Amino acid sequence: MKKIPALLSLFFVFSFSFFSEDFFSVNRQKRVSPDSKVALDFTKMNYNMASGVIFDMMIAPQKYKNKTMKIHGQFYTEVHNDKRIFAILIWDLTGCCPTGMTIVPLSSMKYPADFPKQDEYVTVTGTLEIFEIDGEEALCLVAENWSR
Repeated sequence: MKKIPALLSLFFVFSFSFFSEDFFSVNRQKRVSPDSKVALDFTKMNYNMASGVIFDMMIAPQKYKNKTMKIHGQFYTEVHNDKRIFAILIWDLTGCCPTGMTIVPLSSMKYPADFPKQDEYVTVTGTLEIFEIDGEEALCLVAENWSR
């Protein structure tokens, strides 16, 4: 498990992590190719199913550790206390209640050049990893492949 000093904040039904650098990244080679078998394909789930699975991920992160995940949604980023956070949001049909996943980019990505524009819809594939944040386990998607 990786240790990351951070504040933990809830944003809708998932957590964003505020890291001690401009933004947190993982320094490693890609493990997931665009044709890799995906264990959790959120692109094939409706909002209700995606919300249920993400809720289960929050309660039992060990069950999802090292699984591959594919998610399509709205790219979101913001700066909070001088720390940049990233996420993919999936909206319900009314547009009121998003769910989503905190994204941790590979260290080879540079912000903003290598990232989607705010609110752009993207598909992200990667590996779910557990990070320790303020003594709590948080499941994040290490984004290895992005497509617009």
